[in-house]
Amino acid sequence: MFKGLFQFFKSKTFLKHLLVYIVLVIAILWLVSIFLSSVTKHGETVKVPDFKDIKITELDKFVADKKINYLIIDSIYAPKSKRGVVIRQEPEAGTDVKEDRKIYLYVTSILPPTIQMPKLFDRSLRQAQSMIESYGLKMGKPIFKVDQCANCVLEQLVKGKKIEAGQPISKGTVIVLVVGKGLGDEEVGVPCLFGLTKKEAMEKLAEASLSIGIIKFDDDKDSVKSKVYRQTPSCGSNVTRNMGSAVDLFFTADNDKIPAIPNVTPITEIEIEDEE
Repeated sequence: MFKGLFQFFKSKTFLKHLLVYIVLVIAILWLVSIFLSSVTKHGETVKVPDFKDIKITELDKFVADKKINYLIIDSIYAPKSKRGVVIRQEPEAGTDVKEDRKIYLYVTSILPPTIQMPKLFDRSLRQAQSMIESYGLKMGKPIFKVDQCANCVLEQLVKGKKIEAGQPISKGTVIVLVVGKGLGDEEVGVPCLFGLTKKEAMEKLAEASLSIGIIKFDDDKDSVKSKVYRQTPSCGSNVTRNMGSAVDLFFTADNDKIPAIPNVTPITEIEIEDEE
């Protein structure tokens, strides 16, 4: 039996059919490879364009000739960025991808989200200021009025009108606080603000029951990194102002301009006007 089977495998008929099968398999694999390459566009790639700052309304026009698709997957509230534009993408610009690949986009929201107005009255000015920042709101210049509760928030205003806690309000709204300054013309010491950022200086002024006045930066582009190098009035043990008075601040990103020892000599209004 085995001898006959062995003879069959050696026959020309078997070898002929085996060769045909091998050729057919190779041909089929070759055709499948070509088909898959045409479907998946194997080896055909395009570079991902830079979507940054493209407006949402212009995205279709932007990708029309780029053999790329897009999908907006998230809308982010970014008050310091333009509204309704792309701020982030995946994959990044310049990446090689297959044609018709979807690029996932993150855009800035056109309208700011709505939150509930927090309760700020009956709190200290500093506490209220911290809450305003944590809720994504903006702090306006406080209004100080005579009241027995010194440095207490008496009212919270939006565009001059009182707003109650719990009412809907858009993030980024400016909140003006009405703050008590005691029953008389009470004076407070002016703190030294040299070397502080804008946020730190505002917190320090709030602690002292003072408000922020003129703000000037050497360079607006470096406003985040800038620190106080000059203030009017200056600070010192004998420098006092009525509660609620404004302190003008001058900022710089040049640390060499920030005095190691604060200059306690008050700066006159004439000097301020000349510098401006």
